[in-house]
Amino acid sequence: MDLKTAIESGDASAVSSLLAEDPARANRLIEWGKSGELHTHPLHYVSDMLFSGALPRGKEMPVVEALLAARADYDFQANNGETPLIGAASLGAEEVGLRLLVAGARPDLVGAFGETALHWAAHLGMPELVAGLIDRGADINRKDDRYQSPPLGWALVGKVHGAAGSRGRHLEVVERLVHAGAEVDPKWLADERLRPYSEILSALRAR
Repeated sequence: MDLKTAIESGDASAVSSLLAEDPARANRLIEWGKSGELHTHPLHYVSDMLFSGALPRGKEMPVVEALLAARADYDFQANNGETPLIGAASLGAEEVGLRLLVAGARPDLVGAFGETALHWAAHLGMPELVAGLIDRGADINRKDDRYQSPPLGWALVGKVHGAAGSRGRHLEVVERLVHAGAEVDPKWLADERLRPYSEILSALRAR
């Protein structure tokens, strides 16, 4: 069994054995995709497999622990800037993201278009991860480069349009961001798309 297969099956014992044999595997990119065109850090790959459903939810954390014990680089940045933390946030792997934060992952690193893990956690309605990122100094008002929107704006879009992997707890996300001092754009309060969501609008006005 190779590391890719061990992660996909959630076999933490196999992961630990493979890493003990060759610790460098903890940071060797995994090749996958239809023709092996994707190259992903093992910690990020855990979230990819959770998102795809190949790795059953509940089996991911022992695998993550095994990788961290082998000194997997939780701040590894791919060519597009993505880190395992951004990957966890963008793929709905909230518990993985929280564990990476505890390990010391940096919340300020940015992805392909200037977005942070906080943008994604807000977009997918993950309040615990949002809180963890805020507690570790994530910039709550940073705007991404593509949409020029802060995490609070991403949360509102996630509520209105939904997204694959969403946990759906956008009201709690909005409340946490506003409480932490996120700036509220007046245009959001007048956005017709938000009119059906009175609790969201009330949370925005609490600022």
